[in-house]
Amino acid sequence: MRKFNIWIVLVVLIIGIGIGGVGFSLIEANENSGSSSNNMTVFKSSSNSAKNFSSTKNYTSPSHTKKSDKRVFINASMNTDGTTSSMAKTLFGDQSYKQINLASYNIPQVGRGEGDFNRVWKQLKTADVIVIGTPVYWSNMSGYLKTFIDHLQINNDLKNSDLYVIVQGADSDQSVAIDSTYGSLNRVSKRFDLNFVGIAQTDSQVSQLHDKMLGK
Repeated sequence: MRKFNIWIVLVVLIIGIGIGGVGFSLIEANENSGSSSNNMTVFKSSSNSAKNFSSTKNYTSPSHTKKSDKRVFINASMNTDGTTSSMAKTLFGDQSYKQINLASYNIPQVGRGEGDFNRVWKQLKTADVIVIGTPVYWSNMSGYLKTFIDHLQINNDLKNSDLYVIVQGADSDQSVAIDSTYGSLNRVSKRFDLNFVGIAQTDSQVSQLHDKMLGK
């Protein structure tokens, strides 16, 4: 009788393990399926967010299209006469402008003093037209430009100035860098009440912005 009871227990255990194994397999399959579905949803959501961000850029018409307007070019490249400045020359055309090379000034990280920031700001604050040009480093603006932006204090010195931006790099698709640069400079534009006219990364886009600068 005792042996019979032991056999019954063993049979029940075997059946239980078998059923449990099937249940675990079904649960695992459902979890894997759910995980795949969730990952796909997250990917799509992320992709859509990027597309939506790219498509929600708000640019305005320029307010300053006269030859007598004061124009300033902030060159955020380490090269004073490289590709970034060359594209700026094309953007301005035959119009006069002042070039400020951030690499020629000592603007330290925030918290380490002002350095030459105020020297740059004095040259910029009376401009009617501002062009900011930056090369792309790791899908973002240069450190020169980011550090300069970090020092900005909100005021009315640039109110109603026109802002044009050049983002240039070796990659033919600079959408990531453009999005990140737009995010920062659009914020600056709103806080300083600028007219953000547009961003260019190619020669044809620079030509289009040139026409806008001339009021065409």
